[in-house]
Amino acid sequence: MRYFTALAFLSVLALASCRKNNASKIPHISTLSIAPDSIIGGSSGDTVYLSFHFTDGDADLGNNQNTTNYDIYIKDLRTNTVTGYFFPSIPSQIEDPNVGLEGDCRIKLLAAFIIPRPDHLLLDTVRYEVYIKDKAQNESNHLTTPNIIILP
Repeated sequence: MRYFTALAFLSVLALASCRKNNASKIPHISTLSIAPDSIIGGSSGDTVYLSFHFTDGDADLGNNQNTTNYDIYIKDLRTNTVTGYFFPSIPSQIEDPNVGLEGDCRIKLLAAFIIPRPDHLLLDTVRYEVYIKDKAQNESNHLTTPNIIILP
């Protein structure tokens, strides 16, 4: 069962260059942010947006959605539960290993699925560890969000 509902909004920018692509074939993420930093746990009206920037030197992001090889992995550091998501389809004409791929991703996490722990009903916090994998299953660096305060 999914613990989150995610919509990934992906803006993909091809790196324009006449020189040889020297970027790493291992994907990289940066500038991880969340907003807002507090929610009402279990609320159907609250949403957390998780955003990050990514680069991949050989432009092989976007796994087949008929597999369990996800693109984006989000780990709840309270429970160590990992949930996987897919990037939206990336047009094949911009998948150029000579140029690479760069863009921004924004994921919507519904507060209805972010529940306080039973022993922290008055106030809880959660942090997420985020990373991505490409088609070759190369794993990016891992980044951790700041605390998200879960209010009753």
